[in-house]
Amino acid sequence: MITMEELLEIEQNSMQEAAASIDEKDIRLAVGWLKEADKEIRNKALLLLQSRSLNHDDVYPFWHVFAEKLEGESPEQRSIGIVLIAANTKWDIKNKVDQAIDAYLLCLDHKKPDVVRQCIQSLRQILPYKKHLYLYIADRLISINLRDVDEAARKAVLIDILEVLMVIRKGWYPDEVEQYISLALAGDLLDQNDKKRIKGMMW
Repeated sequence: MITMEELLEIEQNSMQEAAASIDEKDIRLAVGWLKEADKEIRNKALLLLQSRSLNHDDVYPFWHVFAEKLEGESPEQRSIGIVLIAANTKWDIKNKVDQAIDAYLLCLDHKKPDVVRQCIQSLRQILPYKKHLYLYIADRLISINLRDVDEAARKAVLIDILEVLMVIRKGWYPDEVEQYISLALAGDLLDQNDKKRIKGMMW
């Protein structure tokens, strides 16, 4: 059984190896450590569970714990919920994400740009497995008012949005998505390098 001391000793480059060797008891411990006051412990537990979820479905039974975090007051706990819901969507044969998606997307309205960006970026892990949510997610992303986002983070948030819409665009061509992308490329929030990169993703 993994100890907290052993958890803290895991280096970033060996996290996947460590994740491959844990068992059900270790997973349960790691889920509990997500609530620890110590940020380093929380982060290591999160990385361990996220890494485990890449190749195994035994973190998925704790979905309800992650879903509850989406509605918590702590930005850190919301981010943990976002990351682990996204990481386990590939194992979601019961479509639990359908019940969690509203709380998940409410994180797009969070006052902290880091939470908003985490939410948007993590959608790229959800989309390949839940194509029936494309329209719902696209509508929600397009409705984000960038003026409500901290000015220093607006450009980064817009790029995050566009990168997710590019994934949706490959399998589905709603006029609203095309219009949003066109307006973003015609606007002045993105610089020429950003616009060139986004255009490159369109082909």
